[in-house]
Amino acid sequence: MHIIIMRHGDAEPLQYDDSSRELTKFGQQQALAAGLWLSKHYLGQNIEMGLASPYVRARQTMETVSQKIDVLQQDVSNDVTPEGNIWLTHDYIDYLLEEHKLTTSLLIVSHMPFVSYFLDELTGVQHSLFFDTSSMVIVDYQPDTHSGKVLEVYHPL
Repeated sequence: MHIIIMRHGDAEPLQYDDSSRELTKFGQQQALAAGLWLSKHYLGQNIEMGLASPYVRARQTMETVSQKIDVLQQDVSNDVTPEGNIWLTHDYIDYLLEEHKLTTSLLIVSHMPFVSYFLDELTGVQHSLFFDTSSMVIVDYQPDTHSGKVLEVYHPL
């Protein structure tokens, strides 16, 4: 099972409401490039499920990535916001894998610092990885042990 942890694309500066910030043109290009990389990496396969933060920029990133690789099921989760609880989310992911019978791939589009902390939680290793906008980490996740290891890291140009 692959869990793909992705930070949203470049977003407009904070003005009034952080959750309403939209992707910039550059952020859209980053998300398209990430989607293209995923489509080549998965060689024509699709992503079984995508889970995005309710923040506009995360949902826009998911939509843009989906232009390059099919994300069969998409959902929004309040658990994957910047201040989301990584332990609760880990439990929720295990539940989703079992409930939805996911066997190949789950894409999570979220924010810093959540993505970095969640990577550490899934792998049991402190990577202290800073995710650039539209960066992704593919984790080979074993549901039976509730842990995984990093397979690949993608950083946009």
